Amino acid sequence: MNEGNHIAYNIADALIIRTQEVWVDFNADSEFWAHTELLEQPNSEFLKLTYLDNEKIPEGTLQDLMHRKQKAEDEDKAGIRGYHWNWWQVYGLGEIGSLQGAIFSTFEQVDQSEINDAELLALGLDFGFTNDPTALTAVYRKNGKVLLHELIYETGKTNQDIGNLMHNLGINKSHEIIADSAEPKSIEELRRMGFRVTPAAKGDDSIRNGIDIIQRHDLAVTNTSLNLIKELRNYKWATDKAGKTLNEPIKLYNHAIDGIRYVALLKLKTGNKGKYFILRS
Repeated sequence: MNEGNHIAYNIADALIIRTQEVWVDFNADSEFWAHTELLEQPNSEFLKLTYLDNEKIPEGTLQDLMHRKQKAEDEDKAGIRGYHWNWWQVYGLGEIGSLQGAIFSTFEQVDQSEINDAELLALGLDFGFTNDPTALTAVYRKNGKVLLHELIYETGKTNQDIGNLMHNLGINKSHEIIADSAEPKSIEELRRMGFRVTPAAKGDDSIRNGIDIIQRHDLAVTNTSLNLIKELRNYKWATDKAGKTLNEPIKLYNHAIDGIRYVALLKLKTGNKGKYFILRS
């Protein structure tokens, strides 16, 4: 499969199940099904090749690449990781890039042990059920960065199920949970189970304001937070029919991010201090 990232997964999968050996090439401008479906399988292998591996690269192509590399370096020196920097990550270095229009274009992945001595601000909870997952994310502060750790990301969970999962994680009344205010019944049920749940801030500007607050901080994400990492890589600004960027995000890849946004509006905005807790995961 050539340029596999431009092939829909249902089409690719129909071919894969009929084939003994599959080769997929791609330039990953964002994470796609090769990462989330194929590379998770034990019989898969990943080979990264760049222009440096091409002994027969035409001189004109190499000159063009070097010109683009210089533009990427100029952006990086200016503190701007825009189009050229992102292009070079993908087509020059063979790394996973960020979608153009990505809201969180840069974040650091760190070992889960980083949360052990981090300051817990709160837990962000976004409710879901059938198609959308219930997402619970711990939001920490450490060394001037906002550190994020995925705790729950599952569909089909009732409020009782959510409560049981949180009990198993060691969450209790000492942990503040900031949840979607559009679910007052769910909030009340969790309170009756012994959890300290605070409704998130409301308002038409709460989405954009929450995003703005998060963007002011350097982000670090634990490397076990796979669903959250996927959301951060794919969450982008919506566009109109003419391709013009709108001042609102797409309504996809936002479940864990919504929970983080709830925490940002109440905790990162005011600079409130949290406490140190270690949660099981």
